[in-house]
Amino acid sequence: MPDATTAVHRVLTEKFEVAPADITPDATLESLDLDSLSLAELALSLQEQLDVKVEEYEATKATTVAGLIAALQAKLALAGAQ
Repeated sequence: MPDATTAVHRVLTEKFEVAPADITPDATLESLDLDSLSLAELALSLQEQLDVKVEEYEATKATTVAGLIAALQAKLALAGAQ
């Protein structure tokens, strides 16, 4: 299972064709040209890769790459503790 950072970068580059140089910690998902449908697809793809639930409020247009990764890392840590 990939870590959160790897999964986010992989989904953004492979599924949404975002240039790796554009994926910076402070980039918002909206600045990466993800619309509402893309956000839903992003959440689903991350759920499949990481086996954790990604809530709508965790992947919004205003969410930064760093914020999304932090939320996923917290979920993975919690899941690992159980």
